[in-house]
Amino acid sequence: MNLLTDPVFRVQAAGGNDATTLPGLLALLGQDRVESLPGLQRHQEDAFHMFLCYLAGAALVGAGADDPRQTADFWRAALRTMAGRGNDSAWSLLVADPTQPGFMQPPLASPEEFEREFKTERQTPDAIDVLLTAKNHDIKATKSLSPSPDEWAYALVSLQTMSGYILKHQGIARMNSGLGSRACVSVVYGETLGHRWERDTRKLLALRPDLLRAPWPYRADGLVLTWLHAWNRKTSLDLDQLDPFFIEVSRGVRLVWQEGRIVARTATEQAPRINAKAHNGVLGDPWIPINRNDPKKGESALTVGASGFTPELLRNLLFEDGFELAPMQRPDQGRDHQPVQFTASVLVRGQGTTDGFRTAQIPIPAPAARRVFQQGPERERLARLSKTALTDAAELQNRALKPAVLSLLQAGSDRIDFEKREITAWWQQSARRYANAWGAVFFVWLWEAGESDSDAEALRNWHLRLKDCAWNALLEGITSYPGREGRRYRARIRSENIFQRNLLKLFPELKELPHDPDPAAAVSTRHHGGCAGPNLSLP
Repeated sequence: MNLLTDPVFRVQAAGGNDATTLPGLLALLGQDRVESLPGLQRHQEDAFHMFLCYLAGAALVGAGADDPRQTADFWRAALRTMAGRGNDSAWSLLVADPTQPGFMQPPLASPEEFEREFKTERQTPDAIDVLLTAKNHDIKATKSLSPSPDEWAYALVSLQTMSGYILKHQGIARMNSGLGSRACVSVVYGETLGHRWERDTRKLLALRPDLLRAPWPYRADGLVLTWLHAWNRKTSLDLDQLDPFFIEVSRGVRLVWQEGRIVARTATEQAPRINAKAHNGVLGDPWIPINRNDPKKGESALTVGASGFTPELLRNLLFEDGFELAPMQRPDQGRDHQPVQFTASVLVRGQGTTDGFRTAQIPIPAPAARRVFQQGPERERLARLSKTALTDAAELQNRALKPAVLSLLQAGSDRIDFEKREITAWWQQSARRYANAWGAVFFVWLWEAGESDSDAEALRNWHLRLKDCAWNALLEGITSYPGREGRRYRARIRSENIFQRNLLKLFPELKELPHDPDPAAAVSTRHHGGCAGPNLSLP
């Protein structure tokens, strides 16, 4: 299964399904003929995209070219030159001799080392791709019972370029600590797979001269394919041995042919493949924003928590509030006035868990794109309004919605017990409903606010939306939460009164809270733009 010569990758292309080699896939992308890759799972897409960009960028540099639109023959020759070997083992999924490299599989010193240390067997690609399955809801492990060869290739890329630390397995260099995660943040222009790959590869090539200057430690003749050399999993490569487009491996894994099928055998690692802990993931990766306000480290690669891409985090990324934009997050030169989509994805990791695959896609219309990406008073105004809006959303939750829901759950008691543990889970459901609702309309409102001449009017419109989102969350609680039957009416009335009274204290410009006397009917009502909007993957 030589990726350079065997048609391993299934491709949905213009004109029908086909299968092609790795060089053929790069050529098809350059021709913009790839519609989809059937074997590629959603959580693998960005990892494979970044891999292909780095691979193409390094191959073009090695060949002295700068145009990603090349033939399959060009790519095949360039990839062979990059490996610098007399055979294609470094591009082969299955290599019988463990002292030879396989694709994304470092060689060993001897066959005896393989037999002695590579004892754990993984029967499917999913089993090596996602090792942490404590929260097995977004990605199902070991689900591919009859995998195709390309699924093994995708799983290897995902494992070796995106993994964090777990037990005795090391993580990658391009993340902030082994418990962090590697995010992919960028802007796209409604492109096809081929156009996005070509555009990002060109941007990567344009960034290369800066990555070859101080303070970056890379070298122009450094190692690109970090699986070429033997690795005993006890020693590490230093960054000054590497090309800035290095493609890393982080795990000891070898694919073998066993009883008529491919099986992965793995070993533990005592040291990371790349010695970069001191850099906190800040290695010049153009898809990763830099956190400039890390309280312990000063600066570090973006780490996304279990809550995922919250509106606050997305707002901070867009307006560079505590973050340095990733180069791929910046619009192309001369295109900062065009409609664009801000995209972000990450597989969030916790202490021995996978906390979910999180994504965000925010459409930014042309007028808003100009305001967001061009420095000036309009950008500053949007940054200021968005920060105020986030504060107001939190205030409404804590000072109006929470006491109303807790009063409801305590049967309209004269004194609300804010520490009562038995009702915490019910309150958290209401808080999530409210947060998901306003989070979904936050950026829609923000782009509209940019068109308004009045901050007060823009914020009033935001307060109306917040009111509707919170009111609906409360009404859903009224219709679904348990309560004492004899006091249900009293609990509802007191809850509604608490909400309305505290709402008007917060936002006195809202004179009246419209509501339906039938809570079940009111739940489906959405006023003032409602609570629906861009696709944000919120918890």
